[in-house]
Amino acid sequence: MRLLAVLMIIAGLAIGYGAILEVNAYGPAELPFWVGVLAAGAGLFFAAAGVLLLIQRRAARGVVLSAALLMGVVTAVGTFTLVMGPPATLVGALSALAALCWFWRTREGDVRTA
Repeated sequence: MRLLAVLMIIAGLAIGYGAILEVNAYGPAELPFWVGVLAAGAGLFFAAAGVLLLIQRRAARGVVLSAALLMGVVTAVGTFTLVMGPPATLVGALSALAALCWFWRTREGDVRTA
């Protein structure tokens, strides 16, 4: 579980940093700007969910699911609009899949099995 939390923090910060670079490089009239705005929020939320998973395991289950779904959607949007390259797509998709697998593997009352 700690490994997943560290993965979520690193992946969220990496996606968020790349998204902030996109926001700085483009103006509001262009599509990469808006994808960057969306991805920056999703990346920071994903990293925050990782921190919550490190600190409070039981309370983090629903937040991890929400963050994983949001990161998956943002990664798909960024990839299909050709704003995200292959490395960012792999980081976003694999980290979201890892978080979803953790969510499905754990049960509501028994978080210590992960």
